[in-house]
Amino acid sequence: MADTPATTDDPFDLYAVDSSQIRTGRYQDALADLTRQQFEDYKKRYLPVQEKLFSLATDDSLLTEQLERNQQNIDSNFKVAKESEDRQLARFGVSAANSKQDNNNNNLLKSLTTASVNNETRSSVDDLQNKILTGQGGATSTLADIGNV
Repeated sequence: MADTPATTDDPFDLYAVDSSQIRTGRYQDALADLTRQQFEDYKKRYLPVQEKLFSLATDDSLLTEQLERNQQNIDSNFKVAKESEDRQLARFGVSAANSKQDNNNNNLLKSLTTASVNNETRSSVDDLQNKILTGQGGATSTLADIGNV
């Protein structure tokens, strides 16, 4: 079985070594060439991912995106609850009392819900960013799952 030379174009080949660029005269030269190739591969494949991860850990983009999703979810859930209440009361031939007090209570509940959800989000994003920076396990998988309900 003939050995085929490894191609460096395959992004999934973890051990792609361009043997034509390795000096074989001395062990130190071969080791130095291999180390240089590994470092270039690291800079090309892994460093951009690591830099993106650290940028997510140090800026507020995750928090801003999640706070926007929180507001959309809260608005949607309150709308669904209001429609459900209206349908339920309509079965009895009664309409919802859209009094000023009812609207005030609804707005107060919505504001408290928003504050609570946003505070929990801030705490969770801070924990996630700390895990990314300290290298604690599971941070990258948690990062991938943000916003996926």
